Amino acid sequence: MQQDGWWLDDPVDPVRRRQAARRRDGGKALLLVALIALGDVLVWDTAPGINLALFAGVVLMVGLGLAWPRLSVRARFAVAMGGVLSLLPLVELVQPLSVLIALVGLSLCMAAVAGLSRADVLRGAARLWWVAPVQSVSDGAGCVRSVGELSLARSDMRNIALTWVVPVAASALFAVLILAANPVLDRWVADVLSLDVSGPEWGRVWFWGVLSAAIWPALVTYRMRERLRARKPVRMTVRRPGLVNAGSVARSLVAFNLLFAVQTGMDVLFLYGDATLPDGISPATYAHRGAYPLLATALLAGLFAVVAQPFLAGKPMLRGLMLLWLTQTMALVVASMWRLDLYVDAFGLTRLRIAAHIWMWLVAIGLGLVVWQIWKDKPASWMMLRSGALGAAVLYACAFYSFDGRVAAHNLSVADAPDLALLCRSSEDVIPAMAATYGPSWRAACVSFYDMPEVFEPADWREWGFRNWRTRNSLRAMTTEAAVP
Repeated sequence: MQQDGWWLDDPVDPVRRRQAARRRDGGKALLLVALIALGDVLVWDTAPGINLALFAGVVLMVGLGLAWPRLSVRARFAVAMGGVLSLLPLVELVQPLSVLIALVGLSLCMAAVAGLSRADVLRGAARLWWVAPVQSVSDGAGCVRSVGELSLARSDMRNIALTWVVPVAASALFAVLILAANPVLDRWVADVLSLDVSGPEWGRVWFWGVLSAAIWPALVTYRMRERLRARKPVRMTVRRPGLVNAGSVARSLVAFNLLFAVQTGMDVLFLYGDATLPDGISPATYAHRGAYPLLATALLAGLFAVVAQPFLAGKPMLRGLMLLWLTQTMALVVASMWRLDLYVDAFGLTRLRIAAHIWMWLVAIGLGLVVWQIWKDKPASWMMLRSGALGAAVLYACAFYSFDGRVAAHNLSVADAPDLALLCRSSEDVIPAMAATYGPSWRAACVSFYDMPEVFEPADWREWGFRNWRTRNSLRAMTTEAAVP
């Protein structure tokens, strides 16, 4: 039995394994070439616009189609909707924030296409940034090795000669005769042969290489599944006492409450009350000096609250001090918002001040979540998940919000002498507000011709953007109304 059953343990022929792999990858190689050609048509030598969103969406849908049988209905729907939400900011406007959102969203979608569970998608998306390039390089090197290993035996050469010599020779003879008999076809062939075929554009060749390295992992996500799912081994260590302990937390909370009480009392006197500031300190100066430092103070307070939470269990006094301190911190954030409003009323609005106002609201809501978490004895993951989701939602909304348009509309409507230099150095989003204020001659408000916003005119549909389209329509409507007597 042992001698007759030797064939049961016969290993798989490596040649057959390579041939099967080549057959599987043959279709993907054709898809890769087609997607590179599509990327060349959509992206090469054009300004960024809707072409980026369209190309990224096609690549994602192709990867989803290849992985379709291995995914559940819920995963398919999640990937499709996630891709749409990730690419909408690019359709609105191609800017660093929209590109970041698209990259993060597409990474999450590709991790889901690889078949990772919901608990592993976030980690898999982070690992994709170094696993995907390694996959492209390793598969490319394997393709080069397989081409180098190709060899034809003498018998194979003889078979090829026997099967191809007659068709090729006869077809060439008939082609010559047909060209001699058909002057139209002869002229077409002559025109094709007379084309000036120059050498390749090396920049374009590099672009194709970058596209291939970016596209290929989307076609072979199943090969990266285990590496994307790999988890860091858990190490059991003995926790040793550190600088943050129950005693240090208790003393810190007492000191922090006293310090914050001083600042809160002064804000009540000078910001909300009618107390007179000392000589040389104006209300605008008092507001500006405290807006950003107090915001940083609130951030550090939230971080300390998260670190100190393990030492609050079973200690009602420490919990009370922590809740009191966080309440004072929220009062400081509200005071920072008030300070920022006073400063904006005095000196106008800028992009940084809008961002600071949004950040203050985020910090205030985050502190409120920390208070609720401590009050209801919820785990830290509860607060971190909701704070992260809130921050991601706000960032996503900011991709659709025109900061420059808001700055121009506010400063031109309320300021007696708006900072025109700031507006003229801004993007095209300020033009509708400037045209509404100064009329068709709004360009005269800009001192220098070099510091003047200009409306981008797309050369073709690939460079189209939704925000730019709205800006051009607004200006066109203003011009039409101004022309009506």
